[in-house]
Amino acid sequence: MQANLSEHTVVRDNRARARPSEIDWQLFHDPHGRPTTPVRVLLDTGIDGDPRVLHAQIPDNFEVGLHWHPYDTVYIITKGDMTIGDEGRYQVGDVRWVHAGHVYGPEVAGEQGVEFFLVSLGGAVGLNWEDLAAVPEARARRLEAGPRWGRTNLNDVPWQDFDDPAGRPTQPVQLLCNDDPYLLRTRFAHDYSAGEHWHDYDTLYFITQGSMRFGDEGRFEPGDVRWVRGGHSYGPEEPGPEGVEFLLLSCGGPVALHWSDLEPPPKGVL
Repeated sequence: MQANLSEHTVVRDNRARARPSEIDWQLFHDPHGRPTTPVRVLLDTGIDGDPRVLHAQIPDNFEVGLHWHPYDTVYIITKGDMTIGDEGRYQVGDVRWVHAGHVYGPEVAGEQGVEFFLVSLGGAVGLNWEDLAAVPEARARRLEAGPRWGRTNLNDVPWQDFDDPAGRPTQPVQLLCNDDPYLLRTRFAHDYSAGEHWHDYDTLYFITQGSMRFGDEGRFEPGDVRWVRGGHSYGPEEPGPEGVEFLLLSCGGPVALHWSDLEPPPKGVL
């Protein structure tokens, strides 16, 4: 897919922010000419290895046939519902991940349609139809080594303390998936502030409730998406008066927290 990145997605200094409500819908381009559905392109740097993020919409009762993607993908359902093959029904609060090369489908939207964030971990969101494109051997071998897909619901995972080796105060988290992909949800109280820090891997923030200011990047609100490249220091993170809740996706490994005054960031300060 050739993406037209919206002027409302701001990419600078190895970080980006996107507000879906300010981005126009466009039809997902299928080179084979098969019917597709609208997407908003939230993140596409064009650089191999960087994650891509779409806000996808499937109209009511529309069916997407059997297909696979060239990179691991994550679905975060934000509106409506859909059924995916024999996996069952997905609705708001569900999170799904699928490994590259796994053939699945059909995807059938419910009576009200469905919307979701679609994250491709490593490159463009390629749509490969099962009847037109064979899964490469290397990807097929990887699929034999472990689970091909997984799912969870935000209401089914217990909250727990986030352990900081430095002993500094942190906020509670839900570990939604901690083994490729690495995804958690956290809540910051209104009076909590996370000082300047960095992560080992690229991270994606999906703001779900409240608001938060990231250093000089401004305030992020529900629906906003933020990306920052691993190894770069940023902050502070300061919640709004109502606190903040967000999903944090680490692209490549576990979510590790490094305070910049204790461990200098390997790629500098943003």
